[in-house]
Amino acid sequence: MTELTTERLRLRPVCARDVDAIHAALQDIEVARWLSRVPYPYGRGDAEWFAGEVEAGRIPAHAVHDAEGFAGVIAIDPTLGYWFARDRWGRGYATEAGRAVLAAHFADPAAETVEAGYYDENEGSGRVLAKLGFEPAGPQMLPSMVLGHDVPGQKVRLTRQRWQSLQDEARRKAA
Repeated sequence: MTELTTERLRLRPVCARDVDAIHAALQDIEVARWLSRVPYPYGRGDAEWFAGEVEAGRIPAHAVHDAEGFAGVIAIDPTLGYWFARDRWGRGYATEAGRAVLAAHFADPAAETVEAGYYDENEGSGRVLAKLGFEPAGPQMLPSMVLGHDVPGQKVRLTRQRWQSLQDEARRKAA
């Protein structure tokens, strides 16, 4: 997994030096409640395990950094998942980081369709995924470790063909 950069962000593999920031950000219930596979409270041991799994190559997650430091995490494993510390919400980072990891994903000729999901109540995530080009694949129940039960949500997907078409369209508009 390589480092990626965008206009405002640096994405690099999660490592042990991110543990404190990950642990602190996921102590915020308003962040954790939107994530299906994150326990709450989120212990320091959880953050250490996660960083260790990334360093061992078992989870392809990027730590996202802005000019102020650690901002969040994004991964395609094989679904697209992301979260950002609450003080970074509303800055467009999820869309910007999402474009970077999707471009890297689809640069691999063997890369397949990417899926994602979001809770019905998480309209912000739905908008991010739509901006990235994901198309509806239908309703689904999504697990919530925070709530301890499944929650109504939406499944979305992005094919290589759609990604390429959107990139071609953006290039034409920029020319």
